[in-house]
Amino acid sequence: MSQSPETSGAGAIRIKTGAAILAFLEALLLGVWLGSMIFFSFVVAPRAFAILPSRHLAGQLVSSTLSSLEIMGLIAGPLLIALRLVSGAAVSRFAKLLHLLLLALMTASAGLSRMVIAPRLEALRAGMGGVIDNVPLNDPLRMQFDDLHKYSVALMTAAMLAGLIAMWLTVRSWLRR
Repeated sequence: MSQSPETSGAGAIRIKTGAAILAFLEALLLGVWLGSMIFFSFVVAPRAFAILPSRHLAGQLVSSTLSSLEIMGLIAGPLLIALRLVSGAAVSRFAKLLHLLLLALMTASAGLSRMVIAPRLEALRAGMGGVIDNVPLNDPLRMQFDDLHKYSVALMTAAMLAGLIAMWLTVRSWLRR
């Protein structure tokens, strides 16, 4: 009787070790990225506006931190997609496709935020003299800024929700091995 690859000695140990390393890297990357988004959204941004002496300074801190988070997503997203593509996790084609789509959504959200929304927000901020709080709420530039900010928040929310589902699928796929 022949043995399966999982039970055939040294080769099986290498396969299981390789799979464990992939699982660890995938969980680490996704966990750090998702955790960073959650920490940014629920701790950094609200505390910056609550503690710093001006909304202008808080906005600068939040913009700078968000920029780093977007770069993290643009690096982690493609890596996670590649890991998922090479993963030997026992999941259905639908689950694998869903997982890939969620990771693509997260990556696209980071890209849109970084390459479209952030530059427009910065241009509007500069057009208003840099200090948004000095601009009336009904000013067209301020209204555009507020609308873009809502889109930015929506993208981050979509990325976090996709990340939570992707994390669940990640854990589920590795537990099935």
